[in-house]
Amino acid sequence: MSQSQLNGNDNILKRLEEHKFALDQSAIVAQTDAHGTITYINDKFCEISGYNRNELIGKNHRLINSHTHLAEFFKQMWETIRTGKIWKGDICNRTKSGSLYWVSTTIVPLLDSSGTPHQYLAIRQDITALKEAQQTIIDQQSQLIANSKLSAIGEMAATITHEINNPLGVILGRCEMMKTLLSQGDVDINNLHRLLDTIDVTAHRIDRIVKSMKTLSHEGQDDPKYKTFANTILTDLTDLFSEKFQSHGIQFTINNYDQNISFECRSHEIMQILVNLLNNSFDAVLGKDKKWIRIDVQKKNSEIEISIIDSGTGIKPDIVEKLFMPFFSTKRVLYGTGLGLSISRSLIQRHAGLLEYDSASPFTRFVITIPIKQPVLT
Repeated sequence: MSQSQLNGNDNILKRLEEHKFALDQSAIVAQTDAHGTITYINDKFCEISGYNRNELIGKNHRLINSHTHLAEFFKQMWETIRTGKIWKGDICNRTKSGSLYWVSTTIVPLLDSSGTPHQYLAIRQDITALKEAQQTIIDQQSQLIANSKLSAIGEMAATITHEINNPLGVILGRCEMMKTLLSQGDVDINNLHRLLDTIDVTAHRIDRIVKSMKTLSHEGQDDPKYKTFANTILTDLTDLFSEKFQSHGIQFTINNYDQNISFECRSHEIMQILVNLLNNSFDAVLGKDKKWIRIDVQKKNSEIEISIIDSGTGIKPDIVEKLFMPFFSTKRVLYGTGLGLSISRSLIQRHAGLLEYDSASPFTRFVITIPIKQPVLT
């Protein structure tokens, strides 16, 4: 071998050493054999895991397994790298002291002359702070949703009291009539049956109102999405709003629709969206001469479309641009959180759906679009 070739090899080795040094300074690096046994780790691996080299070399990564991921997660990882393909993903590991940390991981198979992986090089970046920040955002959003729900329930509190007090008044009145008839000895069985039927129907109305409020106030953002009939949700809405709308001279209708329409959802979240929209419509039409609110429901291919339309003449373009921004509100201070539409859009996005304002409508119209079958998360 000539001197120039030796010098060339030295230069290559020097550059490789420089690259290795740079990698070791910026990343968490480990190398394993074909079976996953650790053969090399750098200082950053020791620093983040809390283990020294003697504790890691000759072991496998099960030593730092946090059991956060399902077995299927690692099965897919191994299936990828064993075929010689690069695998990328985020992994949660456990330190020697028991605390958790997250790493963005790239595993590169090193191939032998036959093209078969004989070693694996794992390059990782610590993303624990990023994951914690993401979780903080999720927690804050959950709190905002809860606050928005409480606000919606608060707006309806007086109405619900009225919704329940009216039927209670009917029940108490019929009971007094029955007591009077019985005390006078004027017992007409048919008349008593009519009074009892009225009490029964009215009691069931109160029961439906209470159940509707229970559905609305339910907490469960991680609940599975179940097949739900649109009619069930719309009946709950009618029970909650009919008295409120009627007492303020607002005509409330739900257009004829297929009673068998169903879709996968968390019903309490869809209820919250519709309650927010109906409360907004109520506020918008209250001062108008013609006061009406309508719900349209229709199935469009693989989606369900629910429209909330009211007698308003639309929303100004400069306001439309801000409608779905958090804390933006057209209501007076103390009469709105400015979170209703923002939270509603967030909730519908959890269902792979859309919440949009229809600027082409001659009236004020908001449209919810939801897949009938929820996409499978991978």
